[in-house]
Amino acid sequence: MDDSKGAGSKFLEHDDGAQKQAESAIAYAVNDYEAWKDVFELCLELRNFEISQLVQRNNFFMIFQGVLFAGICQSAGQIPLVSFIVCCVGLLVSLLQAGMACGSKYWQTHWEINTTMAEQFMVKLIEVHGRIDTKLRHDKVFIDPVYDARLRRRKILVHLFHDDSNRKRIKKNLKDSGRSIGRRLTNKLILQRYSISRIPIYVGIALAIGWSVLLLGTLNFSVITVDFGHLVQGFQKS
Repeated sequence: MDDSKGAGSKFLEHDDGAQKQAESAIAYAVNDYEAWKDVFELCLELRNFEISQLVQRNNFFMIFQGVLFAGICQSAGQIPLVSFIVCCVGLLVSLLQAGMACGSKYWQTHWEINTTMAEQFMVKLIEVHGRIDTKLRHDKVFIDPVYDARLRRRKILVHLFHDDSNRKRIKKNLKDSGRSIGRRLTNKLILQRYSISRIPIYVGIALAIGWSVLLLGTLNFSVITVDFGHLVQGFQKS
C-alpha cells in the first residue's frame, strides 16, 4: 500500500517535471520568436519610411525642376547669362536628385535584407514550435492551456519577403482580367516588376542629360578657336 503510494507520487513528480521542462522550452521558443518579430517589424517600418521619404524628396526636386524649366523658358533669348546659370543649376539639381534617389534605394535595400533575414529566422522558429508540439503529443505531456495557445498562435505567418509565392496568383489574376492586345501588353509590363524606387534615379539622369543639352545650347562654340600651329612651339633658344 505504501509502496504503491510512493510509486504514484514518484510518477506525479516525473509528470510535473516533464511539464515544467516543456513549458520552459515553449516559453523560451515563444520569447525568441517575439524578439525576432520586433526586429522584423522595426526593419519593415524603416523600409517603409525610406520609401515614403523617397517619394516626398523626389516631389520636392520635381517641383524645383519645374520652376527652373519655367525660368529658362521665360529668359530664353532675353538674358543669355540667366539662361546659362539656370541650365547649370538645373544640371546640378538633376545630379543631386539622382544621388538622393540612389541613397534612398541603398537604405531601402539594406532594411529589406534585414527584414528578409528576420523573417527567415521566424520561419525556422515556427518549425521549432511544430517539433515541440509534435514531441509533446508523442510523449503525452499535458501542459498549461495558456502555453499551448501561445505555441499554436505562431503557426500562421504571412510571408512578405521570404518567397515569391504570390507571383503565380498575380499572373493568373491579370490573365483573368482580360485577353485583349492592350491588356496583354500591360500585363507583361506589370509582371516585369519595375522598381518604383529606381525610377526617380532614371528620372534624375534623364533630366541631367536634358539640362546638359540645354546648357550646350547656351554656349557659342564659334568663338573658340585653337591654332595648334602656334600652340606648339617646341624648345625656344635663349
